[in-house]
Amino acid sequence: MFHRLPASLLATLLNFPAAVAAHDLWIEPEPGGYRVLYGHHPQVSHEGARQIPYTPDVVQSIVCLDGGGGRRPAKAGGSSPVKVEGDCAVLYVLTSSGYWTKTPAGTKNVKKTEAASPLGSWQSFESVKHLSDWGAAAAGPVGAPLEIVPVQDPLALRDGDKLTVHVLADGKAVAGAVVTYDGKARGETDRDGAVNVRVRHGGMQLIQAAVRTPHASPEADEVVHTTALTFDLGGGR
Repeated sequence: MFHRLPASLLATLLNFPAAVAAHDLWIEPEPGGYRVLYGHHPQVSHEGARQIPYTPDVVQSIVCLDGGGGRRPAKAGGSSPVKVEGDCAVLYVLTSSGYWTKTPAGTKNVKKTEAASPLGSWQSFESVKHLSDWGAAAAGPVGAPLEIVPVQDPLALRDGDKLTVHVLADGKAVAGAVVTYDGKARGETDRDGAVNVRVRHGGMQLIQAAVRTPHASPEADEVVHTTALTFDLGGGR
């Protein structure tokens, strides 16, 4: 059975800048730390290379927390993909590729004020949170510009279970955020920032949310922020 998307959600998806929606940001654990990957997540049906190189300076901040919420040191490498050394119950990475402006000649990585004949412009932020362990740190917000916080332990889920998540901006609920699972729309958050997502498989999970807000200066029309929550149901680290 097919379920018709709400008109507001459908409109948001149709108008979402293609340059932002076409790629994913995610974290993969590896011995001694993690890799911050950008491109096409294996759980999402995309054409193109799985991993896309990026400049390490797009990384704006890294937060590594232990199970109780205490901050742990995390050392980031200076190559692509960025590698983060450390043992984190929660790892949050914020990146920004800067300003993007659509013009008759194509989409360019410049501010609206720097482009000829701008048709639309946005400042792009992308972030990802990876959960390795469940505890106070995972159950609460990091206090980031945008993040997804699970209500219950996602590491205990099985195929077919529902997970309730909250989408928060600076710790406050975001209503109307578009939420996807493996790249497919699952709904919009309610006034409390909550939405239910059903787990469809084992292994690495990818839940994403997107928010668009007006830009505060003439440099762009909007701020577009996408965030992801990743965790592994295949045994973890």
